[in-house]
Amino acid sequence: VADAQTFRLITGEPHPLGNLAVFRDASDVSVIERTVAPLRDLAAPSALLFVEGVSEAAAHDLASQGFEGVDPMPAMAVDVALLAPTQAPEGYAFGRVFEGAEGTEYADVLATGFGLPRGLARLLSPEVQGADPAPDAQVQFFGIRREGKMVAASMLYLADGLAGLYCITTLAEERGKGLGAHVTAETLRVAQRLGYGVGVLQSSAEGHSVYQSLGFRDVASMPMFIRMPG
Repeated sequence: VADAQTFRLITGEPHPLGNLAVFRDASDVSVIERTVAPLRDLAAPSALLFVEGVSEAAAHDLASQGFEGVDPMPAMAVDVALLAPTQAPEGYAFGRVFEGAEGTEYADVLATGFGLPRGLARLLSPEVQGADPAPDAQVQFFGIRREGKMVAASMLYLADGLAGLYCITTLAEERGKGLGAHVTAETLRVAQRLGYGVGVLQSSAEGHSVYQSLGFRDVASMPMFIRMPG
């Protein structure tokens, strides 16, 4: 359910990001209440994200409904022309991911890398989204492979002159090799060749230093609340 100020997704999956609401403007308490109500009544975990911040009064009210504030998500941006150089280890190859078996493998990497329910991971993959093969497609999927097996993934979303990065993950056994940095940078270089000069993302705590090393800088933070039903 979406309008100019809010977006709500309910999948029933047992993960907060499978049942979430995003608020652009949190000044109208009635809008927050109306949007949050279906999430508050779920038996599954849920999450709330506030793009432009949230008042202390609203935060207090959400806490009384079982939504606990967590560390805000850093919003980061980079001038793509100033990206630090990256290089994949020998034997690893970056490339675009399409539908079919590739799309299924991509969903598997997301589920394993992020610890997501498989049903939620597939919603963010070519299995559900499809994969337009056009070079300038608005949504594009990428992966890094080693000996034919996908070990890292990313998603590119092109809109409003910005290159948005999502779903950046590396399988646990492949971490510490620079693959996260490389799949991020190479995805942005695809966008650069299409004329996009600024890359943006929302960072996890684990990935923050990696993105900083590439040249990303914090430009904002996004308050987040999570409800874990007893």
